[in-house]
Amino acid sequence: MSELIKHYRQLVGIAKSWAQKHLAGWDDDMHRTVLARHGATQLEGRVSANTLNLPQLAAVLDDYAARGWPRNKQYAPKQGDRNRTKAVSPQIAMIVRLWGKLGEAGKVTNASRPALLAYCARQTAHNVPDLDSLTKKERQAIIEALKAWMAR
Repeated sequence: MSELIKHYRQLVGIAKSWAQKHLAGWDDDMHRTVLARHGATQLEGRVSANTLNLPQLAAVLDDYAARGWPRNKQYAPKQGDRNRTKAVSPQIAMIVRLWGKLGEAGKVTNASRPALLAYCARQTAHNVPDLDSLTKKERQAIIEALKAWMAR
């Protein structure tokens, strides 16, 4: 089993715990429904995250993030630099904030991270695997486009 899959499974458990604390009425059955929605199958009589592959686990984590789970992504640490999170540029923070506001206002039907990346890809006319891959000029253009969308 790859270390990344193991890590994602741990994150799914953390997200589940967060949901049980912070989402009214969230229980184990609801968690298993989310897992099944993303392709989990039964293992030893119950739907299990152990049956999911990496993209499916990522989709489950995105689902929890869309529900408000404050996922803190970390970069691959250098030797001796274990628990430091990567600093997010103010432009990326603004893009994410505007996208969230558009979602809250009902102007975006799917306010998830993958949907934001797809929007950025359409705006820049190239694949956008993550927001860090955008240039400063592209980020600024996306910010202005999101602001204009908000104003409409």
